[in-house]
Amino acid sequence: MIALHLNATYDESLFLEGMMPQLTSVFGPVQEDLKNGFYKSAFKKLISASNEYSHNETFLSLLAETQRGLHDAAGLVKTLQVLARTTKNHETQLELMRALYVEGRLNEALDVGLALQDEFLPPVQHRQLLHILSKIYLEFNDYEGVRELAQLCEPDEVMIWALGCAQLAEGQLDEALLSFRGAVQMNPDYDQAWVSLALVHEHMGDRHLALANIEKALDINAHNSTGLKLLAKWQTGDLNKIKVVRSRIEFYLSRYDFDEEMSLCLVNMLRESGELDRARFEMERLILSNPQSPQLHEIKKDLENQLNLC
Repeated sequence: MIALHLNATYDESLFLEGMMPQLTSVFGPVQEDLKNGFYKSAFKKLISASNEYSHNETFLSLLAETQRGLHDAAGLVKTLQVLARTTKNHETQLELMRALYVEGRLNEALDVGLALQDEFLPPVQHRQLLHILSKIYLEFNDYEGVRELAQLCEPDEVMIWALGCAQLAEGQLDEALLSFRGAVQMNPDYDQAWVSLALVHEHMGDRHLALANIEKALDINAHNSTGLKLLAKWQTGDLNKIKVVRSRIEFYLSRYDFDEEMSLCLVNMLRESGELDRARFEMERLILSNPQSPQLHEIKKDLENQLNLC
């Protein structure tokens, strides 16, 4: 990924409105791309402007929005860290916390969150903070912490879902089932709760119902990565179903090609459908983007051994 110079200051009030005509001509096309979901195009335009405008607040805000759209968590963290150093804006801090969580940098995300707990936040931001903290506590297996957070706000679908995750992890399947059902009743479009409901039914031995829940989640959000990965894991043995899952993963990667784990799912789908040459090509592409990964080299070696046996 091309490095961008991010030594800049940030003023939240400065955005595209009221910009000088020169900046409008530079960033207007980027804004149009973002409006239409053309994140790769927006990213290319920002790269071309990075040398001249990398110290510009609007450039940084557009870069962050583009990185969110691309699911480029590592790049987003770098951008938000620059913004967070120069502003006391709570929204920026929350975004940084969320990006650190997505990147798996849980201790850093927790540090940001605990600092924000000492701040006076508007109700909406306070709820967002509790949502992210609950997810971090789940990662740390701090289920009591999740329950304590749930007492700090009125129940909503995210906190009910978090409680269900704690119950599922502790083997309380009936309780988890009720929680996840409550979450989707509160918000039928909460795709992650449908995925979690699928996990409960899978634990209860009902693969058919679990797959139906996954399909519901993907109908709501075709880019739900957890749902796609579970579908790839569960839909095996039937070549036609494997090809359908592969098409869904390819659709996901057409927008979010920074997702290495999903790319590995595609490689596995290609192997299962017998498309070994294409699987090898995908592995070579992954290794180019992460040449130091022993795991990727080991998978490529196994794939080449399989090709040699054919």
